[in-house]
Amino acid sequence: MFTTLRAKVFVGFLLILLLLVGLAGYAIVSLASLADVTSAALEKNAEQSLANTSMYESLVRIDRAELRMLAGDTAAAGPILFDEPALFYRSLRDAWNATAAQDSTSSILNDIEVRWQDYQSHLNLFYTLALHRPQSARRFYEDTLSHEVEALKTSEVALQEKNFNAFRNAKIQARERAQSSTLGVILVAVIALVVGIGGSYYIARRTIQPLKDLTDSVKELRAGNLDTRIPIRGADEITDLGFEFNRLTERLREFEEMNINEIVREKQKSEAIIESIDDPLLLFDPNGLLLLMNKSAEEIIGVTEQTALGRPLWQLFRDKRVLKDVERALEHAAEGSRAAGTSSIEDAIASAPPIVSIERRGRMRYFRIRVARIVTDQPSSLPLVGVLVLFTDITHFKEIDEMKSDFIAKVSHEFRTPLTSMTMSLDILGDELLGGLNVEQHEIIDTSKQDARRLSKLIRDLLTLSRLESTKQKADASDEEFDVPQTIEQLLRSMSPQYQERRVALEATEMMSGRLRMSREHFTSILSNLLSNALKYTPAGGSVSVYSEWDAARSEAVVKVTDTGVGIAPEDQKRIFDKFVQIKHRDSSTPGSVGLGLAIVREIAARYNGTVELESTVGVGSMFTVRLLVERSLSDESMQTDMIQQGRTI
Repeated sequence: MFTTLRAKVFVGFLLILLLLVGLAGYAIVSLASLADVTSAALEKNAEQSLANTSMYESLVRIDRAELRMLAGDTAAAGPILFDEPALFYRSLRDAWNATAAQDSTSSILNDIEVRWQDYQSHLNLFYTLALHRPQSARRFYEDTLSHEVEALKTSEVALQEKNFNAFRNAKIQARERAQSSTLGVILVAVIALVVGIGGSYYIARRTIQPLKDLTDSVKELRAGNLDTRIPIRGADEITDLGFEFNRLTERLREFEEMNINEIVREKQKSEAIIESIDDPLLLFDPNGLLLLMNKSAEEIIGVTEQTALGRPLWQLFRDKRVLKDVERALEHAAEGSRAAGTSSIEDAIASAPPIVSIERRGRMRYFRIRVARIVTDQPSSLPLVGVLVLFTDITHFKEIDEMKSDFIAKVSHEFRTPLTSMTMSLDILGDELLGGLNVEQHEIIDTSKQDARRLSKLIRDLLTLSRLESTKQKADASDEEFDVPQTIEQLLRSMSPQYQERRVALEATEMMSGRLRMSREHFTSILSNLLSNALKYTPAGGSVSVYSEWDAARSEAVVKVTDTGVGIAPEDQKRIFDKFVQIKHRDSSTPGSVGLGLAIVREIAARYNGTVELESTVGVGSMFTVRLLVERSLSDESMQTDMIQQGRTI
C-alpha cells in the first residue's frame, strides 16, 4: 500500500501524531472534568462567604450606631440605622441566591432571616425610644437588642464555618480527582510510548535496509570499482536514488574518457556557478594566494578579480578591521580542524563564524565569515588543497534581531505601569488599609510582592540590555565625569545589607583614585551586577572583594571582583556571558534571576572598547576582570598619591 519512502515516513510520523493527539485529548478531558468538579462549588461558596461577611459587617455598624444613639449622637447614628438594614437585607438576598435548595446552609439562612425580621422590628422601636425616652431605650437595648445582635452574629459565624467546610471538601474532592487524572494520563502516555516505539522500529527497519545496500555500493565505488551497480527493485525514492547512482557511475566512466576541452568546459561551468552566487566568495591556494573570486567579492574588496589574482590576503582588504576578522577566522578554522582531527569542509565552515559590518552600495551590510579548509586524503598530494572564504549575508537576520530587541523593549516598558499598580495594590492590602488580614493572607501578599519585585528587576534588565544593543556605537566618554572612590563606596554601602543578610563579607582591597570620563550609570551597573552575581554563588561565611586600579601603560580602568564561591566549570565559562544563561548550583539560590547581568556587563564593556575576563576554579572561587578604555582625570592630591605609588617624586 505504501510504496514510496515519503509515504512510509509519513505513516511513521502520522502514528506518532495520532498518539500525541490521543494523549492530549485524554489530558484535556481529564482537566475539564477536574475543573467542572471544583469551579461551581468554589464559585458558590465564595459568593456566599462574601455575602456573609457583608452581613456581619452591617450588624457591627448597626450595633455601633445604636450605642451612638444612646450616647446622644443622633445626627451621626440616624442615617446608619436607616441605610444599613437595606444593605444587610441585600447581602442576605445574595447569600440566598448563592445557596442551593437542598444546601445545608439553607436552615441557617432561614434562622438568620427570622431573627433579622424580629431585630428589625425592634430596631424601629429602639429608634423611637432613643429620641423621646433615652432611659427606656437603654434598658430595651440591654434587655433585647444586644442579645438579638449576638444571636445573629452567632448564626453568621455558624454560616461561615459551613462555608469553610464546603471549601475544604471541594479541595479534597479536587485533589482526589487530580490524582485520578494524573494516573490516567500516565497510563495513556505509557501505552502511547510503547505503541510509538514499536511502530517506529518496524517502519524504520523496513526503510533502512535499502539504504544499507546503497551504502555498500558506495563503498565499492569509492574503492575505484566503476562497474558497481545497485539492483533496482521497488518503487520508492531509494529505488530512484539507486537508479541515479547507476547513472552516476556511468557518468564517471565517461569523465575518465573526456578530453582536455571538455575539462575546460566543465571548469568554465563551475566558474559560472560561483559567479552566480550572491554572497562574496574567495578561494586561496595552500600558499595563501588568491585563486578565484566572484563579483560580489570584488564589491567588498574594492578591486577587480584580474588585479587581485595571485595576491596574498593582506594585500586584498583595505579595511584593516575586516582583514583582522578574516585572519582570525582563518586561525580559528585551522585550530578547529587540528582539534577535531577531521578533513570535513562542513566542520571547518561551522568552526569560524566571526561577523563583520561592511558598507555596501550606501547601506551597512553584515556578513558572517565562514572558512573551509579544503583538504584531501590522498597520500601522494599535499593535505591542504585550498582555503575557501565565504561571506554570508546576514543583514536580514541582524534587522530581525534589532526588531526583536525593540519589541522586547516596548513590551517591557508597557509592563512597568501595570506592575507598579499591582505593587501599590499589594502594599495597600499588606498594610491592612482595606481591612484586617490573617497570617496566611499576609504570607500570600508577601509572596506576591516578592514576585512583583523579581519581575520589576527582569524588566529593568531587559530595558537596560535593549538600550545597550540599540546603540552599538562607542559611548561618548566626555559626557560625564565622576569620582571613582566615592562611587564605589556608595555602591558598597548600598549593597552591605544584602551581604550581611547572607553572612558574606564585602570589602574593597584597593581603590583607584581620581575621576573617570564615562557614564556613572554604566560604571555602577557593571560593579553592581558583578557583586550581585558573586553574592548569589558565595555561601555563608565566604567573602567578596573589589579591586580597582588605573593601568597607565594601557590607559585603561581595571575593576576586579573576586569571590570565594562555588566557582564555574570550564565548559560553562564559554557561555556564561550569553543572554538568558544561568549556571545552576545545588548550594546557590538565584530567585528572580534570568541570566542577564553578565550579558549587560559585557555589552557595557564593549561600548568602551573594553573586555571582560573570567578566571574561576570549581570549589575555590571566581574573579571577573573588566577593562575599560576611558579617560582619567586627577586632582592635585590624587595625582601626588598616584605618582608616589609609581616611584616618582613631585
